[in-house]
Amino acid sequence: MKRLIFLLSLILGLILFIGSIQQAGVESVIQAIKIFPISAILAVFFINFTAIFIVGTLRWKIIIEAQNSHKTSFNKLLRAKLAGFTVSYITPSVLVGGEPVRAYIIKEESGYGWEKSFASVLIDQAIYFFSLFLFMVFGFLFLAHYFSLPVSVFYGFGFIIATSLIIFYLFYSRIIKRNSDGHGFFIFIIKTTRLDKIKFIKRKLENIKNMENIIAEFFNKKNAVFAYALLLALLEVFLYVITVWLIIQTLGETIDLAYSSAIFFIITLANFIPIPGSLGSFETSLLFIFDLLNLGKSNGFAFSLIFRLINIVLVLFGFLTLVHFSIKTLSNNFSIETPKQLLRLHQFLIKFFHQK
Repeated sequence: MKRLIFLLSLILGLILFIGSIQQAGVESVIQAIKIFPISAILAVFFINFTAIFIVGTLRWKIIIEAQNSHKTSFNKLLRAKLAGFTVSYITPSVLVGGEPVRAYIIKEESGYGWEKSFASVLIDQAIYFFSLFLFMVFGFLFLAHYFSLPVSVFYGFGFIIATSLIIFYLFYSRIIKRNSDGHGFFIFIIKTTRLDKIKFIKRKLENIKNMENIIAEFFNKKNAVFAYALLLALLEVFLYVITVWLIIQTLGETIDLAYSSAIFFIITLANFIPIPGSLGSFETSLLFIFDLLNLGKSNGFAFSLIFRLINIVLVLFGFLTLVHFSIKTLSNNFSIETPKQLLRLHQFLIKFFHQK
């Protein structure tokens, strides 16, 4: 069933991708890319890498060190971050698909234990998504104020913002302030959706409760670390906006950071659509916003290709870290919470080296 869903989402992405090419015009896209110099691609790559893997890893580092009260190797966290990014990009969940992988890798390499490792990733993602949400709200308000959005699009964006607010409220009330029923955010979701009937999850309920206690302790007692992590998250998102601005400037269009925030808002929404690599949805969303802002559909598609090129290079780096981790742990017997992506790669490498 999962393979069928994956295949259907991939087919949908291909249809959207082909439709976007037809709308943008192949020749116009080629002309737009031709004016984009290698130096600009390198600059965009550097800013993107700094945002995700330098600033993002530093944020994760201070969170995990606050939990464990001792230093953690930046390089180990960076490798785990790269691996997580790769898995996220090739799965339907671009923004969150690789988080269990990076949590598990740091658990295995640093010995922090299941609960602390996964709690550190969840804290990191909660802070990041809050920062992301702030920029998304600004982008939405900018579009709603200065442009005449179709009613369906306006209400769709409004629904997404409202849903995000509800999720943040539930997280705040159940993790930080502790709801009167005693159920934390994740236990509440599990109980509400009846996921506790699944044997694996049922066995892990106590671990999940302990993990929620670790998260609650961080947000209630590590105020200085939280403030620092929030600043780093805001910096990471701001660098994304700068990346958007730089690509468009190099394509020959002059915009300010408010316009870049609006484009970033649309890009972020596209990443939530469950299609591997946001294939098609990314292009379609860019064509929509570039057309709305009078920047040209061909520039929108060229933007998507440049952005994808950079991400594919990052994915290759991440794949190498996955292989490195798997080779280091060939003799390991992984525990039951191991992400399936790691198990498959691990089994493939065992067969490969055994044949050799």
